[in-house]
Amino acid sequence: MTLRRELNSARSKARSMVICDSCNNSVKPTANYCPECGSELNPTRKDWSDGFLSLVDRGHIQEAIDGNETLPEGYRTRLHETVRHALADFCLLDRWAEFDNHEALYGDLQDEEITTDDVGELEKLVRLTCPFRFLINATSVDTLESVLEASILFANDDPELTLDDIDVSIEVTGDGE
Repeated sequence: MTLRRELNSARSKARSMVICDSCNNSVKPTANYCPECGSELNPTRKDWSDGFLSLVDRGHIQEAIDGNETLPEGYRTRLHETVRHALADFCLLDRWAEFDNHEALYGDLQDEEITTDDVGELEKLVRLTCPFRFLINATSVDTLESVLEASILFANDDPELTLDDIDVSIEVTGDGE
């Protein structure tokens, strides 16, 4: 009888715990955030943004950017993992021949329409600078050159082409030289 009571007690306790959707951690049912990864538990709204971040994430990050909030370490770890997964998704989409990368980046803006004279068009193109700023802030210019060289190699269908055949050079000049 004792073993049965212990088993029932364990089952009852397991039912009272909440499982975090992000990391599968068992959390007390009264918790609002997972203490392991920082994810919101039982969100009051299931808002989706235009990107991979939820509106809740966007709000927390903007507050942190503005200096009004300090995010827990588990939250940062989860965000880094989310970004790694998003980058892996981009790589997968790039390998899918039916996916139009041009359409994803430019939308309805055609190559011949891209000029620096129209502010509206420039605003559409600004989003293209973000991946490069993301890469340059995470690496050095030399590493970015290597990444671009490898990207050119992988995007090219010529089996004879090697990294030795590709040379990307980024030169940064200015008053601070």
